[in-house]
Formats: sequence, C-alpha cells, structure tokens
Amino acid sequence: MEAPGRTLAGLARTQHEGLMKIAIIGAGRVGTTLGTQFQRAGHHVVYGARTPDSPKYAGIGTVATISDAAAAADVVVLTTPWAGAQEALEGAGDLTGKVLVDATNPIGPGMVLTHGTTDSGAEQVARWVPGARVVKAFNAIGMEVMANPVFANGRSVLWMSGDDADACAQVAELATSIGFEPVRLGPLARARFQEPAALVWITASATLGREFSWGILRR
Repeated sequence: MEAPGRTLAGLARTQHEGLMKIAIIGAGRVGTTLGTQFQRAGHHVVYGARTPDSPKYAGIGTVATISDAAAAADVVVLTTPWAGAQEALEGAGDLTGKVLVDATNPIGPGMVLTHGTTDSGAEQVARWVPGARVVKAFNAIGMEVMANPVFANGRSVLWMSGDDADACAQVAELATSIGFEPVRLGPLARARFQEPAALVWITASATLGREFSWGILRR
C-alpha cells in the first residue's frame, strides 16, 4: 500500500481536463467496485478508511484516512453501510462546497427502509453535513451493474437526485464516463422514491439474478 501522504500530494499536483479526483468513503465491495471503474475511466481515486494501514486494504489501490481522502477530492462518494454512514461523515472533516454522492441505502433489519416517503436517507445525509452538495446516485443497482453498466440492448439508467444543478451535472458526467445513462429525477427529496427502488432491484434479483438493470423505453 502506498504511503497516504506521498500519494495525496501527488494527486494534488495532478489535474487533467475532464477527469476528477474522487474520494470513496468505504472500501468494501461497493466502494471498490465503483473505484475500479472510476480508475479505468482515468479518474484519480483514493479510498478513505478509519484504519488505512490495515492489511485488509492491501492491493486495492490508494488508501488514506477519511479526512485526508475527502480533503484532496473533487467528489466524495459515500459507500458505507447505512449503520456506519454518520460516523464516517463525522470523520470526513469539513465538506462545505464538496460534491457528496450518497450511494447508501437506509435499510434496517428485515429489509425495511428506516426512512420512508416523508424523508430519505439522502436528506438525512444532507442534515449531517449541511455544507455539502449532496447528490443521491449509485444506490438502486447492484455491484454487478456497477462493474459493467453496458448491456447488449443499451446502457443502464442511473437514477439521480439533488438540489444543486452543477453538482448533479458533475455526477452525471462521472456516471457517463463509466457507461451509465444518468437521469436526474429532480431535487434531493426525490430520493424518497429513489431509495425504495433499491429494494425493488434487490427483491427482483432473487428471481432474475443480478445481471439486470433499469432501462427506459422511448417512443
């Protein structure tokens, strides 16, 4: 594993037009799947973890503390389990003005959403970090789709929502760069309907398998 300080300094010196510096908070399967795709598209990725020197992160790429990773990034992507989301964000430091992609799902025991149609996990994330520009995305499909969103009959749709149009445009550009067709549903409150879509995908995967995704039929 590369030394966090040296690597982050190198990232800070590197700037390519059209490419982004991305911090992924959470180095689990979802985080590393997205991180791998972002890197393949040419973006610069650093994973944020509470114990970046842990041997379990060997071989996944650049790992730093959560605060160091977030500080060096243009876009921060939250991929932790919902139960650890608040603690992870508290460790991220000041995210004022940062684009924060909420890829989590507020699912509790029994596969039940902890936030329903009058609130959402994304809105809770925005309350935890009021200065961040929160965009809900990458939550309603599985890792297999993240790893390859291009199908024989088209690209996977990526549902998005957020209050900041510029932040949504950046996330749409990021999603497009790895093969998705991003569709903004509206303001962040639309995450109240976007998050239940994750349960639809999870439930359907029991019958359809995990190699399917959302698409749009157009006339």
